[in-house]
Amino acid sequence: MEDDNRSAPTPTSRRPAIVGVAVIGALLMAGFAGTAMWLGSAKVSPAHVEPAAPPIYTAAFKDSAGKRIVLGEWQHKLLIINFWATWCAPCKEEMPLLSALHAEYAARGVQIVGIAADSSLNVDNFAKNTAISYPLLPDEAGAIAFSRRLGNRLGLLPHTVVVAPGGQVVAVKLGPIIESDFRAVIEKHLPK
Repeated sequence: MEDDNRSAPTPTSRRPAIVGVAVIGALLMAGFAGTAMWLGSAKVSPAHVEPAAPPIYTAAFKDSAGKRIVLGEWQHKLLIINFWATWCAPCKEEMPLLSALHAEYAARGVQIVGIAADSSLNVDNFAKNTAISYPLLPDEAGAIAFSRRLGNRLGLLPHTVVVAPGGQVVAVKLGPIIESDFRAVIEKHLPK
């Protein structure tokens, strides 16, 4: 009988490989997150909104109860469209600020709407646990496509678009909003 000097790998001999894979995975995730944060901090000019995009006011979504909402309902208001998802941490972090801005400015002609790149079930569950003062409209299939037509070439979230009364896009923000910047935009474009 021959003596076989080969032995099966032991759990401790596999640890360096597992640790190496985990480290590489963590570095890749950090790189992706850093790139997303860098891209997300960029302001997108309203000029980057596709000129051939269908008019914003014809876009329609269903709320969680199934009621059809057409963005044109708010054509005489300063409309702030926030694209978000329940799985997007920066989206959820900015929602209390958006809710506070909506509560403060709604009587002065500002309407904020959250269009979720998420399922109705996820949005409903989120809304049960979070007080939001503006409508949340789930559109898992179409939210990102609509967001791209409004300047979000990479489909990143959050993405916020400010539309003046009449339909002109006056501001676009990719990444979390900054309160002072948005207050300035709101004050500048309040309906007369």
